[in-house]
Amino acid sequence: MLLAAYACVFIGPFGGNMIISMFPVLEHWFNVDVAIMSLTITFFMIPYSVTHIFGGSLSDAYGRSRVMSLGLAIYGLGSFIAAFSPTIEVLLISRVIQGVGGAMLAPTAMALLGDMIHPKDLGKAMGGYSMAVTAGIATGPLIGGVLASINWTYAFILLGALSLALMTLTMKVRGKKSSGRNLKTAWIGFLKALRNLVIFLAGIIGFITFVIRIGIYTYAADALGKPPYQLSTDYIGFLLSLAGFAGLAAGLLAGYLTDRLGRIPTAFIGTCFLFLTLIMLALPIWPSLMPFIMLSLGFGGTMLFTPLGTITVERLPQARGAAASVYGFLRFAGYALGPIILLAPYTLFGVEGVALSCIVLIVVSLLALLIIRRNL
Repeated sequence: MLLAAYACVFIGPFGGNMIISMFPVLEHWFNVDVAIMSLTITFFMIPYSVTHIFGGSLSDAYGRSRVMSLGLAIYGLGSFIAAFSPTIEVLLISRVIQGVGGAMLAPTAMALLGDMIHPKDLGKAMGGYSMAVTAGIATGPLIGGVLASINWTYAFILLGALSLALMTLTMKVRGKKSSGRNLKTAWIGFLKALRNLVIFLAGIIGFITFVIRIGIYTYAADALGKPPYQLSTDYIGFLLSLAGFAGLAAGLLAGYLTDRLGRIPTAFIGTCFLFLTLIMLALPIWPSLMPFIMLSLGFGGTMLFTPLGTITVERLPQARGAAASVYGFLRFAGYALGPIILLAPYTLFGVEGVALSCIVLIVVSLLALLIIRRNL
């Protein structure tokens, strides 16, 4: 069951980010420019974020196994459609289908961990969850680039085949039994989780953390590629990848500290690392500090997400799926909206403006964390 949960968590971000390194090949194949190709990310992320509202909630009503299997079937269907897309329009539709399927997997897998893992070990399990997400983000572009150099359709065929293989695992999952098998049950559970202050604030902190992460990715990379820096795209890509490697390295430690030190103290450590990240980014010498900035960003994010996920699935034992849905929806909304939120500070004040704006957000995040501590 652990293998099924982690594999389902991995496959969503793996497929979501795999296409990034395939852009040059796909632009030539479909005869489109990068502006059109970038829509393949948007068309995946929007349904991925929105469908989180329903994914975990449905698993409370219909059972973890059914929803995970359905999510994999939808994700696999989208992958096979992508592999044989005759036009860019069909490819974009396939990305929507993939986003819907992937969003049914992540919150259900999080809820499954809450069902099957004893509370004293739940932090370590959530550390593994964070590592699976990070591994998907980090390896997706790598595998996609390798397969695209041979034949780009192979990458999507691999995703489809992997989805079918995972269905044989999820059909054997024994998580929370269904509690009513109707959409009303799922919707009521979602509203109950949304009204829970602890879960809502955990989602807000996740939202802020993703705004910071994608904001730094987007605007630091943009600035470094322009005068006076004009760094190569290869080196910029290497710098951004450091956050992923740091997150992988931090996963086990974050899980251990969440169980041993406590949920809130571990989240506070993660917040401190993010604050340190932004202080370095606000300095005039930030370009020379970028390796340390990205390492601190990846480490801090994992140290924060691991205890937040643990708190989320513990808060409502009878509606874990709904709680994971609320948390995931709010968190990935930050990923989708981060560049928009930080566009004005970057346009007016450059990367330093992004850093100062994010420092304000970190203060808000810290206040939310203190409120969570009082309500646990």
